Amino acid sequence: MKSVLIFSKQHFGNVSLAAEHVRAHGLRSVLVSELPDNRHRDTCDDHVVFDWYSEDLPALTARLEQRGIAPVAVVNMLESLTPWQIALATHYDIPGAEEGRRVLLSKVLVRERMKALGLSGIRFSGDPATVDFFPSIVKPSTDSGASYLVSRVDSPDELLAYRRRLDEAGFADTELIVEEYLPGIEFSVDGPVVDGRFHPILAVEKPEHDHVRHHDAGLEFHPPEQDCVREGVRLLCEQVNTLCAELRLDQFWLHFEGRSTEHGRTELIEINTRPGGGMIPAAVREISGIDPIGAYVSMALGEFTLDEPIPFRDRPIVGWIDMEGDELGTVEVSTTEDDLRALPGVIGAQITNGYRITDLERENFFLRFAVTADSVSQLRDRVETVRNKVDYRITADPDAPLAQPDREVSEIHSDSRQKST
Repeated sequence: MKSVLIFSKQHFGNVSLAAEHVRAHGLRSVLVSELPDNRHRDTCDDHVVFDWYSEDLPALTARLEQRGIAPVAVVNMLESLTPWQIALATHYDIPGAEEGRRVLLSKVLVRERMKALGLSGIRFSGDPATVDFFPSIVKPSTDSGASYLVSRVDSPDELLAYRRRLDEAGFADTELIVEEYLPGIEFSVDGPVVDGRFHPILAVEKPEHDHVRHHDAGLEFHPPEQDCVREGVRLLCEQVNTLCAELRLDQFWLHFEGRSTEHGRTELIEINTRPGGGMIPAAVREISGIDPIGAYVSMALGEFTLDEPIPFRDRPIVGWIDMEGDELGTVEVSTTEDDLRALPGVIGAQITNGYRITDLERENFFLRFAVTADSVSQLRDRVETVRNKVDYRITADPDAPLAQPDREVSEIHSDSRQKST
């Protein structure tokens, strides 16, 4: 049976969900992870242990050949492992080796290409020592997630202090990008790219975004309500479509974030080559019938098509909340997912009971839920009903060893038990 590699790092990678879809294609799933005890190893047909940090490509290909594994595809939903995905795709001459993918690996390269195409006027620099525009946002350029190490700096002194914190934390060699801070309303868009064309499915307004820690916060919903956000989504989708055509992208899923001001300026904030996380997959399924994880596996095989228009469903509004812990310790939730799903309009819920918060720099989401409604006011009422149902506490345990959450709340998650209605 032909094999598909599924990448995982520190237990993450949506392994079990990807394995289900690989199996549905009649293919064999092979987990590739640096952890011999990866908790998803039993969900796959085979497991190859490989240290992403210290080994090289010849070592990986030799290990695969020793096991008689000649992959026909690589499924990877972790940006930090994309260079490995491209290298293997090139080695085995399978989908995923397109040169355009390399541009999306670096926020600096994306900014440079957007500027060259006349699609962006935002100021940026890959060299913090040259920055003379404030306020700015500083963040890793090539390897980031869960808003880790993203910070606003309002002066040269604050930027210098940020770099000192990186040095003290052992991240002195981190490649950084510093970007002009654009005030406004943040939004995100999800959809597939087929033959150089981006097809938007889900546009999400984030009116309660945390502009201090730059974490997702509060209610998010589709479709956008404010005129400036709707126009910003339209404009940014056109720009991303131009970028996709320029890079000749195909068989891609994009999740990107933008920000729009009341004065009509819109800029790209972030672009990711995977479906959005949290409740976004459930929302995409709810409004379109398309499963982003299943689509992503088909894309890895080079088989995803949109021969017919996307079958959008009549779901007036879909919204969700990511509940985040704001202190160090272990989160104990007495409410169950079934308790939340029983409430009006709830279409999905994810709870990580026992989630350990060890670093407040990261987005520490321990509970998420999605709700449908006929209006924004009804949506807010239903969300408040769910919030009032949640019962949790955070118990301090500063001496406890670092542990991974029981479920992958820091990445994409699609609850296969919850069906669209």
